[in-house]
Amino acid sequence: MNATARKNKETEKFSRIRRIILSRTLVAPFVILMMVCSTLVYYFAANLYDRVESELIRIVDDHRSMIAQFLVERTEDLKFIADANRFESICQQKRLTQIVHMLQTGSPAFLDLGVFDNQGNHVAYQGPYNLEGRNYRDAAWFKAVEEKSVYISDVFLGYRDTPHFIIAVKKMENGTPWYLRATIDTFFFNNLVENIRVGKTGEAYLINKDGVFQTKRRSGGILMEIDPDFSSYQQNNGHIVSYTARDYRGDKYRYAVGRLDQTGWLMVVRQDFMGASAPLVHAVLVAVGLIFVGGAVVVLIAFFLASGVAHRLSMADVEKREMGSQLIMAGKLAEVGEMSAGMAHEINNPLQVMMSEITMIQDLFSDCRTGEPVNQETMDLMADSIDQIWLQINRCSGITQGLLKFARKTDPVVLKIIPHEMIGEIVAMVENQAHCQGITIHQEVEPDLPEIESDPAQLQQVFLNLLNNAIYAVKDRDSGQIRITSAFDDEFILLAIADNGCGIDPDQLKRIFMPFFTTKPVGKGTGLGLSTCYGIVERLGGNITVTSELNAGTVFTVQLPRPGLAKKRN
Repeated sequence: MNATARKNKETEKFSRIRRIILSRTLVAPFVILMMVCSTLVYYFAANLYDRVESELIRIVDDHRSMIAQFLVERTEDLKFIADANRFESICQQKRLTQIVHMLQTGSPAFLDLGVFDNQGNHVAYQGPYNLEGRNYRDAAWFKAVEEKSVYISDVFLGYRDTPHFIIAVKKMENGTPWYLRATIDTFFFNNLVENIRVGKTGEAYLINKDGVFQTKRRSGGILMEIDPDFSSYQQNNGHIVSYTARDYRGDKYRYAVGRLDQTGWLMVVRQDFMGASAPLVHAVLVAVGLIFVGGAVVVLIAFFLASGVAHRLSMADVEKREMGSQLIMAGKLAEVGEMSAGMAHEINNPLQVMMSEITMIQDLFSDCRTGEPVNQETMDLMADSIDQIWLQINRCSGITQGLLKFARKTDPVVLKIIPHEMIGEIVAMVENQAHCQGITIHQEVEPDLPEIESDPAQLQQVFLNLLNNAIYAVKDRDSGQIRITSAFDDEFILLAIADNGCGIDPDQLKRIFMPFFTTKPVGKGTGLGLSTCYGIVERLGGNITVTSELNAGTVFTVQLPRPGLAKKRN
């Protein structure tokens, strides 16, 4: 693996660790926080919505009470005038003019004042119209006041042909009724109602029980016309109803509707839905904005913290791998130390052969110095000796190259390996050592085993360590044997090294792969070999197991994943 690929792999691993930390430490709390905040915003919005609705209801209630109070006061004014005056005196124009002036001084809402006898004749009048002498016996308002004693009419035209409404009271004098009627200034009353302000888009108006406008509506509604939205108004007797609906043009409004007890009129206050909801929308947007800004800050801080933790974990992983490499190298050096005696013996034999051949060559050269002609036999002997020397040199070179190749620190590399050939090369490194100790190594690895995709240097270290341990275990046996067998299934290729040595105690077998644990005497083993083998095989996606029986032998089985499965496992 080159430097660029290794760097890319480290970057990808760093990003993966950061994502894992973020997802496991932030996502769940963040989701819970968002749920809590969403719930709070929902209830906050609902509370604001209720407040908007309550405010609209309050406006209707306050202004309904104000208009009702206005009508009651004007009625009481008329009743007071009727009670304070006799019919004959109030019919005098001078007295009636004084009374009208007094009423208008108290309230500019009074436009005129008329006195009527029991037959509906308009016997006296003070005002801007010429109404005196007219008979109202058949007028709806006159019939109503005859029955009720006090009557407030809807807006109507009457003889003056101008929209207006009146307040009339009945007075009994000596058993005979007479009537006092006042006209309320329509413009004054309209201003009284229209001056109700609800935000920028709100408006208020009155309609009677038939849906006829009693006051104008700013957004379109003329006195005495039928309100096109009347059928959609919700009513609940004396209670004020608040709701949202669309008008006849399709525009959405917030409505509050309440009835006036004195007249039966409906007071309607409505406001454009967006205008009514503007404070609510603004407050919710601010709340949501604060939540998202706070969430973004939390995510950003978590991102930097996760990056720091991921970086430290990556550095720790790098240090762990470096320590693992150092442990593997230490294991190699330990193996080299244990193999040194056998290697020295292997190299010493070729050197002895070379020394013998050189001595023969020297003797042949001494015979040549006597001056006698060199015969063909002598030349052949010298040529054979030189060939033998080269053979022994190559043999020494092979031994040292194998040792150097094993001891050299190399970068991990994944190659295709033929198990049969790999085992043969490893056995060749220890075969001479085993032969010197009377140990026989049987290779029973099937030549047609599937190839392995792994690191050859690390596998060489694993099997060389296992073979050296097996040699040590059987060296004191009369007929020491080591058997290397193979098998495979759908997932693994199995290579087993079995010996007929002394075996391992069951208590020691549980700790056999622990670092620095060894069954060898002090000075004979480091305790790094098997723990290193275990780590190597595990990193390569495999597994290593051991079975042993005292005085019968030990079997180490290495399971290596078949091609394609190692990547999936990693």
